Amino acid sequence: MNNHNEKKIWKPILIYTLPIALLIFGCAALQEIVKIQKPKVEVQKVRFTGMSFQAINLAFDVKIQNPNPIGAKLAGFDYDFFINDASFLEGQQNTQLDIEALGQSTVEIPLTINFKDLYSTFQSLKNQDSSDYKIACGLSFDLPVLGPTRIPVSKSGKLPMLKLPNVKIGSLKLNKITFTNADLELNLKVNNPNTFNFLLNGLNYDFTINGKTWAKGITQQQMRIQQKGESTISIPISLNFTQMGRTVYQIITGSNKLNYQLKGNLDLNTSLPLLQQVNLPIDRAGKIDIIK
Repeated sequence: MNNHNEKKIWKPILIYTLPIALLIFGCAALQEIVKIQKPKVEVQKVRFTGMSFQAINLAFDVKIQNPNPIGAKLAGFDYDFFINDASFLEGQQNTQLDIEALGQSTVEIPLTINFKDLYSTFQSLKNQDSSDYKIACGLSFDLPVLGPTRIPVSKSGKLPMLKLPNVKIGSLKLNKITFTNADLELNLKVNNPNTFNFLLNGLNYDFTINGKTWAKGITQQQMRIQQKGESTISIPISLNFTQMGRTVYQIITGSNKLNYQLKGNLDLNTSLPLLQQVNLPIDRAGKIDIIK
């Protein structure tokens, strides 16, 4: 084979292989020169951004440090939120963020923990004051030379279990009765199952017996309901038989159980910074005896 024919054979080979070789060795050389590294990520802070007896809002601030002399781009993140080592909430967001060369930025991962769903999934938590949690995240980057890269990060801690105060009727007591009127006292028990205190500012109430209103109004008395404690709210009731009819007299002096309904709202403050004021609706019904 002569030299002319050899050149004809090698020419197309070089045309196709040379760019590939340059690309491979060029990228390796570029990576060696620039020394591209993965960004460093850590959960820097966990914040409670909102709190109620229905849900807790959390925000995980993830700090991103770019050690490279070339900018990097966050393409999004995924997360898996665990309660007592069991997966409870998963998600993914395509949040994009440019991180400058040798710079740093923070991305927020927001979560809402619904207590109804939480207690339905983990029924044992109803009797606990707090629970262990862990969030496992993956931050996805578009990096020079390295291409798409996912970097995992996690954080563990304690999550408070908030529970609604329980309001129930303690007793309905007859203090005094004449032929024209009666004085009674309705005692309500307010139980606080939480590890923080309540301050009762007032109570708006409507109390009916056998479908007829016996007491309606607003109490302005303030009282502290200690954590894991119970307090009693006393409501005086004065009934006028002339206005309400003699049937009420017969009900009071009789021995049958009475049908009651209590509706209203409790105005509460708590010792938690994010849960300072709470309006708790009340709707209770059942049967009751009058203590004579």
